[in-house]
Amino acid sequence: MIGIDEFVERLCRIGVDRGPRRFPRRPRDREILFKSIRMQLDPMSDYSEPEINALLERWRERIAPEVEVDHVTLRRLMVDYGELERTRDGATYRVGYPPRPAAFELEIDDLDLPATIAAYRMRTKPRKSERGGR
Repeated sequence: MIGIDEFVERLCRIGVDRGPRRFPRRPRDREILFKSIRMQLDPMSDYSEPEINALLERWRERIAPEVEVDHVTLRRLMVDYGELERTRDGATYRVGYPPRPAAFELEIDDLDLPATIAAYRMRTKPRKSERGGR
């Protein structure tokens, strides 16, 4: 079970901390990133390819800017891992149900991810006094 504290810490460390990085290979880290993307989707809605692309770009900009992955690769990974289902013609997408989803604490679904990321940035931002500044 992935708890809220682990989710927030790993999401922030992967997405906004320590400089650019590739999409993670560790399954647990991938699950956390996939979950943060699914949280931006309505499981009852169908999305066109341009809508999914725009959503993935917004996710990259707002939630995980340090993860070096384009929306096309990210969309492909999500389909491959069962996070998104795609119609045969590739025109429509919807939230998928992966065969072995990770278990997450229910409180995670209530997180405001952009606010969580902003709070993390403020908390880790070096203070002038710590840098020896004025």
